[in-house]
Amino acid sequence: MPVILDVKSLALPIEPYLFTNRQMADVLRARQALVVPCMRRFGFAWPASDPERNDSAGTVPGMRNAANLDRRYGITDPALAARHGYHFAPGSRQRDPQDSTSASRPNTDALAVLTGRTGDGTPAPARYHGRAVPEGGCQGQASTRLAGDRPLGNDQLANEINVVSYQKSQADPRVRSVFRAWSACMRKHGYSYAAPTDAPGKDPRFTGPAPTRQEIALAEADVACKRQTNVIGVWFTVDAAHQRQMMASKGPELARAKDAIRTQSANADRVLNGSG
Repeated sequence: MPVILDVKSLALPIEPYLFTNRQMADVLRARQALVVPCMRRFGFAWPASDPERNDSAGTVPGMRNAANLDRRYGITDPALAARHGYHFAPGSRQRDPQDSTSASRPNTDALAVLTGRTGDGTPAPARYHGRAVPEGGCQGQASTRLAGDRPLGNDQLANEINVVSYQKSQADPRVRSVFRAWSACMRKHGYSYAAPTDAPGKDPRFTGPAPTRQEIALAEADVACKRQTNVIGVWFTVDAAHQRQMMASKGPELARAKDAIRTQSANADRVLNGSG
């Protein structure tokens, strides 16, 4: 196994087939730009809240793409661990899903026009105040404008490979072995965790608004043991191998996934620049 101490220069095989965080943010902003005039035609003051919050829940600030290599194998940067513990650096904080749902949840009528569905998921009436509601609502119409007959955002196969390879890697004997080595190293520092996936950073003691000295000490030990036992080298290599195996017979499907990224990005650019 190669010795790899950090993730900065790594890229998983599936990443070219996933939207970057910036691309996805642009697509969602473009969808919002198309939804706003549609909703207003039906008499709704839209957006109901901050437009950046209202249509950006699919992105995570600071994350390169859905593979999330910065945190895929837990924290790996010793400098960030020493400064922030398990907390995200300012400006790259993960978005709380509640931030983009509870405060901006539309009322019943607006939801029907926005999505073409009622609150319980059943189809909404096809007309609102005598005006025909687009299929899938204003949001569905906007998504079709950007993505055609394909789903908006990441391709289902690419998403599946991204997620399943990670799950398979954790069960792989080579990764389980390096987890045991990491755990033994952590015991020498006075911590009892069976594996990095036990997510020490989710300990309730370490989820306050700022990192504590105890959190930083644990995070530093976590990263040091990962580096000492080559957790990143083993885990990434196994993860990538599982991805290549799953991708081997899916060339045409993955080519379509990459084409969808180009198409949606180009359409979003035209909308945001007022040329489409």
